[in-house]
Amino acid sequence: MDRETMMKTMRQAISNVLETMFFQPVQITGKNSTLQEWFSNKESLLGAALRFTGPSEGSFYVIIPVKLVSEITANFLGLDEEEVNAEQKIDTLKEALNMIGGHMFSLFNKEGDISLGIPELIEESNLKHDKLGKIKGDTLFIETADSHMAAGVITEMT
Repeated sequence: MDRETMMKTMRQAISNVLETMFFQPVQITGKNSTLQEWFSNKESLLGAALRFTGPSEGSFYVIIPVKLVSEITANFLGLDEEEVNAEQKIDTLKEALNMIGGHMFSLFNKEGDISLGIPELIEESNLKHDKLGKIKGDTLFIETADSHMAAGVITEMT
């Protein structure tokens, strides 16, 4: 499984899922940045990770400011942002990651020999600004109309 093709496919899956299911137009930047540079130390973040196994193993993740999670949750559920509760935000974040992962691997792995796990929240303490540098892997930096997010993949070639 080559990393460049995986990242290209992840770009496509992120754009397709966020624009179609969450009504969130996105642009994936070409910036060479770090998570600490991308996110302000004043932003509250939510993140989730999804493990995959098969010819390659690893996980991929999304990290999104809470304000943007509120917006995509409201869009997805057809609610006003003020009506969205914390549980709905978490469920939507995990569902978005699951949709992106499923779409990514359906495009990338036509043989279907990659299995996806269950999306899990990244612990809040690991999303503090001073800990973001410990999150490794290939990262995509994504801009929306009013915000930004990051998605990445960590692979362990087998």
